[in-house]
Amino acid sequence: MRTAHLAPDPSERDHQILTRMLSDAESLCRSQDALLVGQYCHLRGRIAALIDLVAPIGAGEARS
Repeated sequence: MRTAHLAPDPSERDHQILTRMLSDAESLCRSQDALLVGQYCHLRGRIAALIDLVAPIGAGEARS
């Protein structure tokens, strides 16, 4: 999380945090907990949508 605090642009910081959260959510989706895996996957989808909304300018070009 330290690198996120050093990001000069707040939107870049938000993008870094959300990217780490997405990675954690993907790990949770591989859970063996049948009662929660659906919620984990829903969470992953919500985080992915947020990443698309707050992607820093130029990040879309880098992803393409």
